[in-house]
Amino acid sequence: MIFIVGNSNSLAGGTKDYISFSTALFDFLQNDVTSLEARIEYRVNSVKWQLKPFAGLMANTDGGEYIYSGVFYEIPITKFLNLVPSFAPGLYFKNNSKDLHFVLEFRSQLEAIFVLSNKIRAGLSFNHISNASLGKVNPGVESIAFTVQLPVPW
Repeated sequence: MIFIVGNSNSLAGGTKDYISFSTALFDFLQNDVTSLEARIEYRVNSVKWQLKPFAGLMANTDGGEYIYSGVFYEIPITKFLNLVPSFAPGLYFKNNSKDLHFVLEFRSQLEAIFVLSNKIRAGLSFNHISNASLGKVNPGVESIAFTVQLPVPW
């Protein structure tokens, strides 16, 4: 059951979709195979649902790639601050990056987004990617990221 914690239309860009660009530190907690990470996401904010869809692509400097799609939920804390939990299953390809021991992985993320001028948003996020013990080993990986979100003009 989902509870409304505020008026989602009062959020900056409450009916606008966003392109989200992030830069992150991959595997910053366990430090097994730490690398830089970049992400791009398309966030569908124009639907009237409480859980809203998004899709994205992550790549790190060791060649790891994660293609994912999931849902997010914006919780307005103040006029200028939103907390955004999200969940996304996806496909992970390790290349020279950390071995997560399964191609199907699940990302859980908590993000703090600040609404800036012109409906541009910026924030910080923490996420965990794990195979939910579907693989023989489940090392997981954590990333901390800085994000900028731009409204889609069309």
